[in-house]
Amino acid sequence: MDADVRQRLQSLRDRCGFSIRQLAERSGVTAGMISCIERGKSSPSLATLQKILISLGTDLASFFSETETKSEGPTYPREEMRSVSDGERSYTIVFPRSPNLHIEMFDEHNYRSRRRPPYEKLQCDVAGYVLSGQLVLDFKGKKKKTLRPGDAFYIPKGLEHRGYVETDEPARLITVYHPAKY
Repeated sequence: MDADVRQRLQSLRDRCGFSIRQLAERSGVTAGMISCIERGKSSPSLATLQKILISLGTDLASFFSETETKSEGPTYPREEMRSVSDGERSYTIVFPRSPNLHIEMFDEHNYRSRRRPPYEKLQCDVAGYVLSGQLVLDFKGKKKKTLRPGDAFYIPKGLEHRGYVETDEPARLITVYHPAKY
């Protein structure tokens, strides 16, 4: 994680008035991990970073938007889109954060990992469409499903799930979050 991102994360924590320990309790991420992230000793997964950001009252799209984009719609040039990655997943944030937009859209690339990601329970609905590769969707307590190009999914708010890739070919998908809170 680059120094600017680490500094912005620490600055956001300070503005919220949280100690590292308080942020750890709120986010479910260990204090040691948060300390290592802020000191540049560790790079969090996007899932871990998202937990931290939610606890700080923001999200990936807002955090990685350096400034307001010039576009106000109805079109959004790719040059103004931001991308984030953690080595296992990368996201292109298609739309800027805006009070006029009620969804968030990501162009996701998921890569094979040595370990399974933790289950997530999102505070929004998410829908997706697989463009290439295969994505395994694992719903806690249910049979996992392998999605191929052309397959779609819809996950309602609060349903514990995780997505991952079991092959060497990355999975590329478009995902939409509603309301725009991911």
